[in-house]
Amino acid sequence: MSILHIERWHGSAFKTALARFARLLRENIAANPELFLPVTCLFVWQVTAIAAKPIALVVALLLTVFLCKYGYHVLGETEWLRRLGWVSPRQGFWFYAAIAGVAAGAGVWWIARIFHQTLGGVPPPHRVLLAISSGPMIEEFLFRGLLFWLTLELLKRRGMPLAAAISATVFLTAIAFAFSHNDRQGPRFYATILTGIAFGWMRVQSGSTAAATLMHGVYNLLLSLIAMLSGA
Repeated sequence: MSILHIERWHGSAFKTALARFARLLRENIAANPELFLPVTCLFVWQVTAIAAKPIALVVALLLTVFLCKYGYHVLGETEWLRRLGWVSPRQGFWFYAAIAGVAAGAGVWWIARIFHQTLGGVPPPHRVLLAISSGPMIEEFLFRGLLFWLTLELLKRRGMPLAAAISATVFLTAIAFAFSHNDRQGPRFYATILTGIAFGWMRVQSGSTAAATLMHGVYNLLLSLIAMLSGA
């Protein structure tokens, strides 16, 4: 066998192996979105967190677009996603979530002004991208998704009435959400509890963690814009 034939054979074998891998990847992605979505979210979050340079920021933006498109595509696709609330919200709640995010951001800004608190310095573009996309998605998956479902199920099994169990779950997940942030004292801490309750309220009213994620992202976007304008 000549060297040319050997090179062609290796090239063909590589293409065949690559095609098989691509098919296997597609099949697993289609069969396990409850695994692929969180992993992709974490990957995009990691990339975005370090995307300070323009080229890296463009890559992070493209990955974020893919994440949002895929996340929307798999809403309610599997039992685990439904348990985490990653489903389409009730009618009209995409719009209501966006409006609620603006209202929550305006409320926190007003509280900050009353207590003479700063919203922080001007955030760089990659931090803004992180704050409005994969960041809120990860937090909502954890707090209004997994923790919300586990807490609510535990309280219901303890015999607590449904309305009381839901209220307690919203409050407890909001407390956990606040303690996960750096500011654990003063007005900022209490404001984070209030926003956690607001996100939990959106989760309950819309029936969707995705709606709470949109509200969270819009809230972060508004505060980022206010910080930019204040620092300009």
